[in-house]
Amino acid sequence: MTRQDSSLRARASSTVRAAVVSGTNKLADAGLPGAQAIGASPAEIAAEVAASPFLRDGRFVNADPPSPIGGPPVGALVDMVRRPGRPTGTIMVTTPDFAPSARDLAVTWLGHATALVEIDGVRVLTDPVFSRRCSPSQLVGPARLHALPCDIADLPPLDVVLISHDHYDHLDTASVVELARTQPAAVFVCPIGVGAHLRAWGIGAERIRTAQWHDEVAVTGGNGTAIRFAAVPARHFSGRGLDRDLTMWASWAIIGPRHRAFFSGDTGFSEAYEDAGAAFGPFQLNLIAIGAYDPLWPDIHVNPEEAVTIHRMLARGTDALLVPIHWGTFNLARHTWGEPAARLTHAAQPSPGRAPVDIVIPQPGGEVDVVDRTGTATVVPDWWKESA
Repeated sequence: MTRQDSSLRARASSTVRAAVVSGTNKLADAGLPGAQAIGASPAEIAAEVAASPFLRDGRFVNADPPSPIGGPPVGALVDMVRRPGRPTGTIMVTTPDFAPSARDLAVTWLGHATALVEIDGVRVLTDPVFSRRCSPSQLVGPARLHALPCDIADLPPLDVVLISHDHYDHLDTASVVELARTQPAAVFVCPIGVGAHLRAWGIGAERIRTAQWHDEVAVTGGNGTAIRFAAVPARHFSGRGLDRDLTMWASWAIIGPRHRAFFSGDTGFSEAYEDAGAAFGPFQLNLIAIGAYDPLWPDIHVNPEEAVTIHRMLARGTDALLVPIHWGTFNLARHTWGEPAARLTHAAQPSPGRAPVDIVIPQPGGEVDVVDRTGTATVVPDWWKESA
């Protein structure tokens, strides 16, 4: 790309963004939000990421080369309009009863990629989305398929809000602003570039910790325990408007003094997770996405069988627990609602030369103590089959 081409592209991007911002502001009177939900401007993001060695012509790119697309794209929109991802029945939801103090290693799944992880007495909330829709507007966009297990006001004191990337189904403006208000001790940990969004929404820079791939940040919880967060390369993309890949996306290794957990965020399959397991594992708890996959976007989301493979890379031969995320809450792909859980259950079974994988599939609001799995688990076995 020539310098002139880059300049034309930048001007075109700026013009389009200005038009989008103007349009959303004009629609605010009709109940649509203004430009706030889009987040930081490209210039504000660029100021945060400018020194990153992972930028290519001002944008982040995946380390893995693109995979071939499986199948023709024609008809995909028609398939989505048919809404095959809706459940046939009401989805079971449990109201969580949070323990008075954080445990050694436990997780409560709150829907999609939002989970409360307790590790060595520190509480970490992942990719908070408590709004009805994962969209810049609560009038349009993918709507929640089940009730919220709890409201933000019902959460226990948090130490960390951990964010994988800036897509609307992982970074919800209203949720992070409310968390910043109601959880004054919580620190926000995110990939570089995403911090610019948080600052644009009024979250103080002193509460934000950013990292890029292969970097670590440490946060000391209210109990005095230091937890390390290592940014692991994921295979995905970013963007909240028409500008893509200005901010980084990442999976996270959550490393305590006694226990280790892994949060995939959004990712396509990558052999790089073998390196993450070697560098930071073995992990006792792996939260890995299993839904919203499709042959048309193999680099965007893993399927359940790939999730099991990634889990094995991270567990490194141990009896680690796999808890699936990123499924069942929003209709984002062409597969049926229960297919991710069914395929995961099958993939976890033993096979020649392979031991079974220990999985727990919580209902929204279900929790499991990873250290004492029978003592405090509130997960209803095979609950999802009633809605599939």
